[in-house]
Amino acid sequence: MNNITGYLDMMRPANCLMAVISVLIGFFLITGVSYSFFSMNLLFAAMAVFLITGAGNVINDYYDVDSDRINRPKRPIPSGKISLNRALLFAYGLFITGIILSFINFFMFLIAFVNSLILILYSRNFQNKILIGNISIGYLAGSTFIYGAAAAGKPELLAAPLILGILASLATIAREIVKDLEDIEGDKKSFLKRITKKVGDLADRFRLTNSGVKLKFSQNTATGIALICILLAIVFSFLPYQWGLLGAGYPMVLIPCILS
Repeated sequence: MNNITGYLDMMRPANCLMAVISVLIGFFLITGVSYSFFSMNLLFAAMAVFLITGAGNVINDYYDVDSDRINRPKRPIPSGKISLNRALLFAYGLFITGIILSFINFFMFLIAFVNSLILILYSRNFQNKILIGNISIGYLAGSTFIYGAAAAGKPELLAAPLILGILASLATIAREIVKDLEDIEGDKKSFLKRITKKVGDLADRFRLTNSGVKLKFSQNTATGIALICILLAIVFSFLPYQWGLLGAGYPMVLIPCILS
């Protein structure tokens, strides 16, 4: 039960429902409120947006784990309720299911596919880039109105949902900038941690001297070790033939490889 709660927590159901409401608004702007609430197109569209939005939230938690250990230590991943691997599999399962549900028409599929890709790229690459990340999230918020309208199957009537989408995008961009400012302290520490880790990995190869940074081992030492390894490889490569493990054709293949 705790795991189920953890998965739902990562999805942020309230946030997903807000996206679904945008879909409903976009849909009914095209069809009118008198349209049947039991439309299969609308049902599939709402489910797809709920799942893809949830997937975006999960993948964001996956890539934000270092920052969340400082800013939100009680979240499912940093608290240890959900492992990183399980969170990643869960996110991609939601993405795939949401995209499949969008096969109502090509426009819906295209939006679902592109938005899923942007959500992944945002969490992995864009969120730490100035403005690009904020604009990405702004677009995603506004696109749900367009997606809802696309479910109605009348692309020629997209003007009103498009305007709402632009407004939602602008409001979301502003919110994301404010949120970035609130998280800046944890993000700075996360940034320093990542830099330190990278420097630590590189430092294993170097040493500091009065004249600058040098390799821990001299170039001659490194070359000697490499040469010994190559010679040992050559010697051991003949053992399968010497011990009768491989036939006469083996040296014919082996010798050109050694000479190369």
